[in-house]
Amino acid sequence: MRVHGGGVDAAMHELGLGRSQICDFSASINPLGVPPGVQQALQQALGRITDYPEIDGASLRLELARFHQLPEAHLLPGSGSTELIYLLPRVLRPRRALLIQPGFGEYAPALQQVGCQIDHFSLDPQNNFAFNVSDILAVLQPHTDLVVLANPGNPSGVGIVPGQLIELADRLGDCRLLVDEAFVDFCPERSLISRVVERQNLLLLRSMTKFYAIPGLRAGYLAGSAADIRLLAAGREPWSLSNLAIVAARACLKAETFQLRTLEMIPRLRAQFQQGLEQLGWQVFAGEANYLLCRLPDHWPPAPQIVTQLRPQGLLLRSCCDFLPLDRRYLRFAVLREEQNLFLLQALGKLASVCDGA
Repeated sequence: MRVHGGGVDAAMHELGLGRSQICDFSASINPLGVPPGVQQALQQALGRITDYPEIDGASLRLELARFHQLPEAHLLPGSGSTELIYLLPRVLRPRRALLIQPGFGEYAPALQQVGCQIDHFSLDPQNNFAFNVSDILAVLQPHTDLVVLANPGNPSGVGIVPGQLIELADRLGDCRLLVDEAFVDFCPERSLISRVVERQNLLLLRSMTKFYAIPGLRAGYLAGSAADIRLLAAGREPWSLSNLAIVAARACLKAETFQLRTLEMIPRLRAQFQQGLEQLGWQVFAGEANYLLCRLPDHWPPAPQIVTQLRPQGLLLRSCCDFLPLDRRYLRFAVLREEQNLFLLQALGKLASVCDGA
């Protein structure tokens, strides 16, 4: 079984706690919650659950085109970006892929379903996950036809300068570059979405579940060349987006006040949270999204043990030992509301008094 953040229902059942007693730092969801307009739109759409949804999410595609000022032909909505991660190899049939690590755990299983050979290149945490185009090109194999990476990185949160990715795309030639921008709404200046029209080998994954706090509804999209989008649209299953998901996603795109408030609030909360973690003596990486990656001091227990110790308090944490090349000394924390972040820091502070006094 693959490891992911979340699992609130399992924790509630296991611990006998209500949802309000759970602080889920393992899933990086906007602490502002769902935009108010989305809740209203969902209420109005409940009567439509007796109807089949649009077969291809056409109205959401149109709204995405307006939002990004792109032709509709370059956009494909889906039931979360994970659906599209699995759709892409089934349709495009890559033979050999290079995965830039650390990264989301579903890339490899999605590629393995079509027998794609997978190579790995790890960004070095000791060098703050620095990205260098020449390093990537140096490890490409003759038949590599897909390179996959995330910007900002997951779980690092470290952003890559867009110009570097454009250079990489240009130098890859016919090899496709798939950039997972699942968290780029938190640092929109990192996005390449305005460049998909001009580059035939560039594909972007976008998620709406993190920034707009709707993971239970599943909504995301893919941006790319018109030719690739046409192939992918023809190869997907019908009705993958429910009426409620379509309505919610369209409302999200219109939530301008919410978007601006998030972009003002998250950096402030993240900076406060980072300061508290660093006061514990931890190394905290300079993330740009709504989560922080930390390396534990050597005298602390390993990350899985800390996850287990704090779970009975309703604190759900994400060990990163399953993210290559990270190990049992790394934890990723979602940035939640100020009082929740403080609650976690207090719990970690109690552990620190034990660890530092050992």
